[in-house]
Amino acid sequence: MDHALLAQDLAQEARRLSALGLMACTAGNLSARLGGSTGDLLVSPSGIDKGDLTADAFIRCAAEGTPLEPGRKPSDETRLHAALYRATGCGAVVHGHGIHAVALGLRGGDRVVFSGIEMLKAFAGTTTHACTRTIPIVENDQDMTPLAERVLAARVEEMPAVLVRGHGVYAWGRTVAEAGRHLETVEWLCRLRLLSGL
Repeated sequence: MDHALLAQDLAQEARRLSALGLMACTAGNLSARLGGSTGDLLVSPSGIDKGDLTADAFIRCAAEGTPLEPGRKPSDETRLHAALYRATGCGAVVHGHGIHAVALGLRGGDRVVFSGIEMLKAFAGTTTHACTRTIPIVENDQDMTPLAERVLAARVEEMPAVLVRGHGVYAWGRTVAEAGRHLETVEWLCRLRLLSGL
């Protein structure tokens, strides 16, 4: 997909996730990998309400996360996005601060396990509710290097998301829409867990 179309997809998904409450205020960030041999990324800017993002707001960065547009500042978490691209081969990464996921993560433990729930089929590659899926939980860090190491060490193959305690969820997918769906699914499942008391 070319730069302009990918930026439009990112802006549209940012508005959708913001409207769902998953990117409240200036929280959250999104990125996608551009086609081509360089593996360049388009990344949301730092400190801007994600519900107001337009396609031209996204900043081109090198594959390792270095901004390629002088004077523009991408998300502080760009290096973590870059690490996820290298580790998973995904096409897009989204990060949101859904309140139910954050609340569930504060309860302790290093994972949340879900079984037998129809909504599990919203995760790419899951074709039946008759399964168990685990969302890892890692400790937060303001330094993206150790945080990226924790996220990569904790991730599990069948779950395209990791919950960072007291912070939010990183989710990824082949496309911007798929990554956004994975983020929304984690929030839905965490809300269900809190409502059911299980």
